Parts: sequence; C-alpha cells; structure tokens
Amino acid sequence: MLHFPQQRTIRNLIAGTGLLCFAAPSFAHVNVVAPNGGEVFNAGDQVSIEWIIAVAHPTQNWDVWYSSTGALGPWIPIAIDLPAGDIAQGAVHTYMWTAPNVSSTEMFVRVRQDNSANDYEDISNGDFTIQLTCCGIAYCDPSNLNSAGLPAQLEASGSHLVTDNNFILRALQLPPNQFGYPLFSNAQAAVPVASGILCLGGQIGRFTSNLFNSGGAGDSGPLAIDLNNLPSPPGGAVLPGDTWNFQVWYRDVGTSNFTSAVTVVFQ
Repeated sequence: MLHFPQQRTIRNLIAGTGLLCFAAPSFAHVNVVAPNGGEVFNAGDQVSIEWIIAVAHPTQNWDVWYSSTGALGPWIPIAIDLPAGDIAQGAVHTYMWTAPNVSSTEMFVRVRQDNSANDYEDISNGDFTIQLTCCGIAYCDPSNLNSAGLPAQLEASGSHLVTDNNFILRALQLPPNQFGYPLFSNAQAAVPVASGILCLGGQIGRFTSNLFNSGGAGDSGPLAIDLNNLPSPPGGAVLPGDTWNFQVWYRDVGTSNFTSAVTVVFQ
C-alpha cells in the first residue's frame, strides 16, 4: 500500500463561511530538505538533492523524480532503486543531480522511501527554478572608449549546453554604422591593437560569416554561433568541458577597436 505524503499545509473549506482554515503542518516519514523552494539553478548545474528520515522503517531503496510543471507532476525519474544506506531516524541522504535542459519556474523534486511494508514519500515544499542561461563571465571590462565615447560591451546569452547549439553573442555600445565580427580563442591576453585591447591569445578564430553592421543604434544584433563548426584556426566543434573566450572586433572612424570579452565554460 502506498502512503502519499501529507500536505504540509492542510486547507479545509468551512461550510457556509467561504473561509480557509489552515491546520498545523504535519511531519512526513521522509522529508525533502533541498531543493526546497526558491532556489535558482542553470541547466547542467550539479544540484544536491537532500532528504531526512523522519520515521525509521525497514527501507529497501529510494526513488527520486522531478517535475517541471508543478507539484502535481507528471514526474520524471532521476534515479530509481538507490541503495537504502543508513535507515535510522534522522539519517540524511544526498543525491547529486545534473539539472536537466529545461526552463521552468515550477520545478519540484520527489523522494520515495521504498519499504518492505508501506512506502512513504515527500516533495519539495515550494517550487524552484532551472533556467537556460549562458554562464559567460566578462573580462577586459570596460573596453577602451570608441568614437561614440563609449566602451563597447559583449554579452553572451542562450545556452552553454553544447547539445543545444544555441549560443548567442551581442555587441553593444558600438559606434554607428560600422562593420565587425566575433573572434574566439582558448587563451586570454591583453595586447594593445589599434585603438583597443585584444583580449584573446594563442590561435584566434574569426567568425567572418557573422559579419554585421552596427546600424544607427550601434548594436550588432544577435550573433548565433555554430558550436558544431568553429572556423579555423582552431576549428572543429565545441565539446562539453571546453572553455572558450570571445570578443568582437569592429571598425571605428579611421581605426579599429574591440569590445569587452567573455569566457564561457561549455557543458
């Protein structure tokens, strides 16, 4: 017989009043303590799922799921039949989970205690978030001023997951109506070139297929980078675990310049 977790807040409609009566929280036999509501993770992050045994049972194993659509599921397996481990009351259990490639503010995890008799389970108290966001870290920021009197900036967005192939660069605060394109390398530097600082070292690739004009707004617009087909050198495809550095070169009045740079660890 499966015992479903008691709700942490029991709401009863009082007949004839239209009022909600909130009962005292109940204590389940197993309690999820993390993630337990309000946390924000990036897709691909390592997330520690933690739970505590509130009432000891002859536990045989543990099952763990997640939902990206709220506390009612549907539930997607994370790990089934994990070893029982310490089954004493108060024992803390942990499972390291790689956050899935989803974007949701309604994430929940559920842990079931599989026993030789009744089973018990619990879910997160509240929802948490997983976001598809690029983990770029800016450096060489701010860049040298350009003829518009501004330091050109480089932003990275989309996803840092290689399988998504959804990595976007955007150069901002450029002088108007100037041409440019992104550069990349696996090393960093700080070399004065023309009116700017080249912040890439080693072999430097040029995304000439992403040539843009900054227009009147001084904005490159979104520049989609094909992670499966990097130009040579160094060429090839981005692999999980690779770290790449990006910067944009652009023409300026009578010279050239560079944006700030971004370093990204892909997963």
